[in-house]
Amino acid sequence: MQKKEYRVGTTTATWREGDSQTITFIVTHDCNLRCKYCYITHKSSDKRMDFNVAKNFIDYILESDSIKHSNAVILEFIGGEPLIEVELIDKICDYFKIKSFEADHQWLWNYRISISTNGVNYSDEDVQNFIKKNYTKISLGMTVDGTKEKHDLQRVFIDGSGSFDTINQNIDLWISQFPPSTKVTFASDDLKYLKDSVIYLWNRGVHTVNSNVVFEDVWKEGDEEIFENQLFELADYIIDNQLHNSEYLCSFFDDSIGYPYDENEMDKTHCGAGKMMALSPDGKIYPCLRYCDYSLNNHEEWSVGDIENGIDMEKVRPFMLASYRLQSDSECLNCPIASGCAFCQGLNYDVADTPTNFHRAKYICKMHKARVRANDYYFTKLYNIYGIQKKEYGIKRRNIYILLSGDYVSYCEFNNQSIGKEKEMDTEAVLRSLKYCRNNFFNPIIVHNKNKFDFKNDKRYMDYNIIHILPAKHINEAINIGLKNIVPVYESGSLNYDTYGIENIIFNIESKNIGKLSESVIELFKRVQRIDLNIHNIDKSFDENLYKQQLEQINNYIEQLYKDKGIIKEINVLTDLLFINKHENCMAGEKTFVISPEEKLYTCCAVYSNEKDSNIGDIINGITVKYDKRLYKVENSNLCRICDCYQCKNCINTNKKFTREVNVSPSFVCRKSHIEKLVSKNLYDRFHQFNKNILIEKIKTPNNLDPIQKFLSLSEDDLGYYKYKN
Repeated sequence: MQKKEYRVGTTTATWREGDSQTITFIVTHDCNLRCKYCYITHKSSDKRMDFNVAKNFIDYILESDSIKHSNAVILEFIGGEPLIEVELIDKICDYFKIKSFEADHQWLWNYRISISTNGVNYSDEDVQNFIKKNYTKISLGMTVDGTKEKHDLQRVFIDGSGSFDTINQNIDLWISQFPPSTKVTFASDDLKYLKDSVIYLWNRGVHTVNSNVVFEDVWKEGDEEIFENQLFELADYIIDNQLHNSEYLCSFFDDSIGYPYDENEMDKTHCGAGKMMALSPDGKIYPCLRYCDYSLNNHEEWSVGDIENGIDMEKVRPFMLASYRLQSDSECLNCPIASGCAFCQGLNYDVADTPTNFHRAKYICKMHKARVRANDYYFTKLYNIYGIQKKEYGIKRRNIYILLSGDYVSYCEFNNQSIGKEKEMDTEAVLRSLKYCRNNFFNPIIVHNKNKFDFKNDKRYMDYNIIHILPAKHINEAINIGLKNIVPVYESGSLNYDTYGIENIIFNIESKNIGKLSESVIELFKRVQRIDLNIHNIDKSFDENLYKQQLEQINNYIEQLYKDKGIIKEINVLTDLLFINKHENCMAGEKTFVISPEEKLYTCCAVYSNEKDSNIGDIINGITVKYDKRLYKVENSNLCRICDCYQCKNCINTNKKFTREVNVSPSFVCRKSHIEKLVSKNLYDRFHQFNKNILIEKIKTPNNLDPIQKFLSLSEDDLGYYKYKN
């Protein structure tokens, strides 16, 4: 069976990506157009690069010991309009080839000429001769904005007339010579043409449409709604016409965007400024062309050297140290959809209150959010209609559990014991809840009633990617009405329900029945790949020795299966530590929340069931009630932050019930988690005999079962009469 895939929603790799650096030649400040959204705001007809300036720059780059050389290089030519100076570009390229040959430099065989043109003089004889001469080494894109109406709204000649008819005469020639790829920019007044423009370009033969919105402060109220609706309509066009795996691309759809930053990303940045060099006509060297004065309006240009004196590395240091961590405020750093939110570092510098690189303009914030919502819509329809799953990158987004009834099935370590007639959500309430999830970037998880199944699968749910948690006894009914992403809940003593091919399940067992754990898990493993275990009503009387024995029996089963068939069956309390290196507990109040049947927001289901007046807001107004969010973060728990039992559920309800603090676990929970880690360590040691690479980092044996011992060892305070035993 052919694997189901998509192309719209992926990005094309650039030439020698990660292995090349870019050298930019600003060959002229002049242009034959005056595009209204252009960031080059100070064009000039009398600033043209002299060949000797370029020649000296190439000599410096190739000969200087202070310049780091990548394996490959991109020679980028830009203006204004670069092809106005095609004869100069030709001479520069020739000199680069000769100089690289004389120096026996690796760049002689590993270079690329990159030009983006507005296409006005593309068919000129000099331009065509240059293309023929360097044909195998050129990447040349032509900027076509879409329909004539859209194009002529922005891309105009000096007299204000549209350039579409002139460009259109050259498009067929360009398509015959290069893989057709264009860059389309959208501003406030042309958003309404987005869908039609992308479709027009595809039908015109321009299959790759690299698109973006302008970074500058141009956006008006309501623009994000127009943008989002246009992308929704484009997504429907792609889905309805089955173009998702065709030759077409539009970069507005991208499966890598819309995730929170992880810790490693904090020290990266979106922009390439400082990783490239740009030469101006007067011989100055810039970290990027946007630091040249012809594109700045508020601060002076930022040159890092010139062809006479070379590069001043002290002036480069701020660019080497630029990162999200320093460029972004707390809102951006903690944004649930931060990845893919683009910016121009030169613009950031120009609009900063003080002339600094450590600033981030946020004009496109609402546009990025609209784009992410549209991507969610596209990938959801792709899955719900064609069964094509989006590839996942980075940290998963926050979850909201939508409780259809107060009589919901238990899905975590809180055992819901509500019985009888409870408030239930109707279809419109579910849709309002789903819309809240999309608008606020939560993954929606619908939790069904534990005693009955009367869910109506409204066709409007197809617009959302929903996980359904429901009792195992209702799997067949759920499949029959077309539900996907089903996670069934099995209870101890009720294991005989068919899984219908579903591989991931939840298994609930009472702590008093822990002696039946291994036989239940092994029975379920005959039908499923993964079990998320919840032990209900754990307290001080929990039989730790019996629990360890039961886990060891599960270990033996998992190990034997791996030896016989090379398969690792997963159960969260044992195998998660083989694959994770940070806490991934319920994250209630931080990354997971609950929508009640009354459409109110809670930090977790236990709070809803036990303290209905303790809601923190509702789906109309969002979170409006203040609660101490910091206490719900792992780093603000003096136990969890120093503990590496990453599989621990750390249930805030259990914490509060026994210690009165949501961020302080009772000792028996900590001990239970460390027992799991000890047994997991044994499992790792057995696996490691067969596969040395199964873990990124080896599981360490704990010195104590209660991490409070470790914390107390870090403190020099008098412990008084409090005594903790191991």
